Amino acid sequence: MNYYSLFWIVNAAAALLRLSIIGFIGLSGDEAHYWTYTQYPELSYFDHPPFVAWVIKFFTLIFGNNEFGVRFPAVAAFFVLCWIIYLWTKDAFDEKTAFWTVVLLNVTPVFSFVGSVLTIPDTPLSVFWMLYVYLFWKLTRNQKGYLWYALGALLGLGLLSKYNAVLMAVSAAFYLALSKDNRHWFRRFEPYAALAIAGIVFLPVIIWNLQNNFASFGFQLRHGFGNAAPHFSLALLGKCLGAQAGYVSPLLFLTFWASLYYAGKKYLKEKSDAFLFILSFSFPTLFLFNFIASFNEILPHWPAMGYLILAAAVTDLTIKSWNRAWFRYFTYVSWAIGLIITVLIPLQAIFKVLPPEAFLPKDEARRIEDGITRAEKIDVTNELYGWHEVGNKLDGLLAAPGEKRPFIFTHRHYISSQLSFYTPKHPRIYTLSDRADAYDFWQRDLSDLDGRDALFVTNDYFYAEPQQLFPCKKWEKLEPIEIYRNGRKVRIFWIWRGTSFSLNDLPPECTSNLVGHKTTSMAGIRKADYKVFWLINRDFHSDIVDFFMWKFTELDTRINVNTMLVIVIVAVGFVLWHAKREKFYAELILLIGIVSVGGIIIHVLKDTFDRWRPLLIFGDSVRVFHEKLTLGSFPSGHTQIAFGVATYLASRFKRYWWAYYLMALMAGLSRVYIGVHFPVDVVGGAIIGSGVAWLMTKYIKI
Repeated sequence: MNYYSLFWIVNAAAALLRLSIIGFIGLSGDEAHYWTYTQYPELSYFDHPPFVAWVIKFFTLIFGNNEFGVRFPAVAAFFVLCWIIYLWTKDAFDEKTAFWTVVLLNVTPVFSFVGSVLTIPDTPLSVFWMLYVYLFWKLTRNQKGYLWYALGALLGLGLLSKYNAVLMAVSAAFYLALSKDNRHWFRRFEPYAALAIAGIVFLPVIIWNLQNNFASFGFQLRHGFGNAAPHFSLALLGKCLGAQAGYVSPLLFLTFWASLYYAGKKYLKEKSDAFLFILSFSFPTLFLFNFIASFNEILPHWPAMGYLILAAAVTDLTIKSWNRAWFRYFTYVSWAIGLIITVLIPLQAIFKVLPPEAFLPKDEARRIEDGITRAEKIDVTNELYGWHEVGNKLDGLLAAPGEKRPFIFTHRHYISSQLSFYTPKHPRIYTLSDRADAYDFWQRDLSDLDGRDALFVTNDYFYAEPQQLFPCKKWEKLEPIEIYRNGRKVRIFWIWRGTSFSLNDLPPECTSNLVGHKTTSMAGIRKADYKVFWLINRDFHSDIVDFFMWKFTELDTRINVNTMLVIVIVAVGFVLWHAKREKFYAELILLIGIVSVGGIIIHVLKDTFDRWRPLLIFGDSVRVFHEKLTLGSFPSGHTQIAFGVATYLASRFKRYWWAYYLMALMAGLSRVYIGVHFPVDVVGGAIIGSGVAWLMTKYIKI
């Protein structure tokens, strides 16, 4: 069979089917929220990095601010993703496996609908993730180091899409550690240059966080790991696995996990590199998120990238086991159920083909909650309806004569975002709530609202009464907006009209005070620098380490000599005498030259920046050991020596490169521990020491 032609037929047909429906389904709360990003151009955002906003903006400029324009990137991204998956699987296995892997992705709901119809941060991430996998595979085959630079750029783009892209680098390191033929890359310059490139590409997000009190990083850490200490819960883990089974399709979910075991068995028994690759780019992600799920509730699509490449193992397992009748029937049923779910989701969203009360006991289905039956509350596709009607109602209210138009607000950012999309004549919608969200960063100045009339919007999903929360002289509840589908009431929206909003009486937690003031990037760096300093200098210490630090710094102070420099030069000289005796003097002179050149640069920078030491800034609250220095903090000379020598040794004795850098890192952290340097000083010293050593060892031939 011509699987390549079949692939293009299936991929193109699936894309055309998706394009035919995406304009008929209203935006979800998440999609509307990411569209709202485009109305507030910034380097990054509170909830997520900016790439999803960039792609939505680009395609809505082409197709307009409508559902089709917002969702087109998802369809296009999945089309490209399937192509990359096909190429990798064909290279690692064969064309037959590649084709059926693509078919499998198209019948797995988390990919075939969530990942291919809804434009969310995972949309661009999935493309960058799989392109990274494919390019990394090529690198491990041809050993061409320049490919690392492209991998660095892809990692950076992945991080601009979603923070869990960091697992791309973790997975690559996992593979290199287990692959004997590729472990040598840990000793090469290119992988670390790739990380630096990724950091440069990721700079917009770093700068935004520096300017906004690291709000996004903090939010995602709390969102992912929770606010309390981890406490294992079997119920939480079971709930998460059940939700994943729903997203993947129950029987396919079992097959995916069976294939993870299958991949591990294949690697251990046959040393198959393809299966090691699958394990490397699936196991870390699946393990991490399901480990977190054992103590904190996560969303079921978070581990999706782990299932992505695992689909190839599912296909290989299926092909190899096809002669077993029971497995063949199981495959027919599991793939069919996945396809049925994939088809039913858009059909339910457009035509409401399934009555939701069929999935609940009769009494519970008929129970009324906020004006809607419990049955209709569980039908999540109802969330996509009613926004046009509310937008039209608001347009009519805003068109009423008056000196100053009322402002529109609500208490949940999901409602605000959908109102922004469906009320285009009045896109400035406010969110006033006691929880931090993206709107706190977009509406720092609320002075224009004082004294104005207000329109408060709520619905049956997030019902609230504004007179209990927000200060207006008078509140009037307008006629509710009831939404029907197939003759059944499925949603209710309420609009309240308030007069003379009083900004002074608004609780501070409902303003941007919740997220703090915006600062400069330098102020953000300084704040982070101080926090890490206190963490190392004051929060983490032990009596044993204190004893050695005290004795070492006491010796340094008494003889007024850089004891560390003397010890290092003597130790390395001893090693060179035994290992490179024929070039001993040349190597020793080179080492002294590395330290000296780095030292000159350090002293010039110290005089230029003249940064105060911690003792001069914080006084006696700093833990110091004999050395009571006050000026010339940036950069750290001791750290420059440590990393200069480590880089030199790594170039001459490569086997234990990690040990050299570990000791250099400990030397740098010790300068913070004893209170004479800030972390930024240590980073600066490390860069100068390593940079000078790398250049001199590379271009000075001995």
